[in-house]
Amino acid sequence: MTRRLKVTLLRSLAVLSIGVGLVGAAPALAATTDTSSSSDSSSSSSAVTSDSTTATAEFDMSPNAAISLDSAPDIGFGANIAPNSKSNGSYTASTLSAPLEVSNPGLSSGWTVQLKNTPFTDADGDTLGGAQLTLGTADVAAGNSGNPSTAPTQDSAPLTGSGDNQVVFSAPAKGGLGIWDSSYAMDNVNLTVPSGQLPGTYTSTLTWQLSDTPQ
Repeated sequence: MTRRLKVTLLRSLAVLSIGVGLVGAAPALAATTDTSSSSDSSSSSSAVTSDSTTATAEFDMSPNAAISLDSAPDIGFGANIAPNSKSNGSYTASTLSAPLEVSNPGLSSGWTVQLKNTPFTDADGDTLGGAQLTLGTADVAAGNSGNPSTAPTQDSAPLTGSGDNQVVFSAPAKGGLGIWDSSYAMDNVNLTVPSGQLPGTYTSTLTWQLSDTPQ
């Protein structure tokens, strides 16, 4: 019984001496301790170090949702002298009320805005013969920062009062989501009028037509 107790104590001292760096432990006992340390290392290296999980988000749309034309600009050219000299008249817009704005709550169809105008006519029914309204290039931007959907494109040609539609704002399928503005600059909006006109206040009606198909 006494002999067994001494062996146990020696083993305890051997383990302790390795921990504090003491010299003189029996080689066989030190080797036994090293074997235990190697086994622990092997067990640690087989532990799981990564895993995969998921994050889910669901977004619904109202069954009554629809693409909408939120605003379009009124344009003013102010008061001017009737163009009756050797030079034709060219006038830059003096007022521009709002951007052309379209909202899409999530429909994937794409959309198009077309524009046409009537002749410039005064209260007496006289027309501003040969007048051409040019909107010029507009700046296209989302109503929010970082909108990832495909941006709509803008285009325009001179409006002559013929009543013919032209595409001025269009988004492709799955594009133009959210709110998008086409903002015309007053410096780019121009009315050209040939010389030889009656004085008066002339008005043209601009019709902006939204459809839920791209072109």
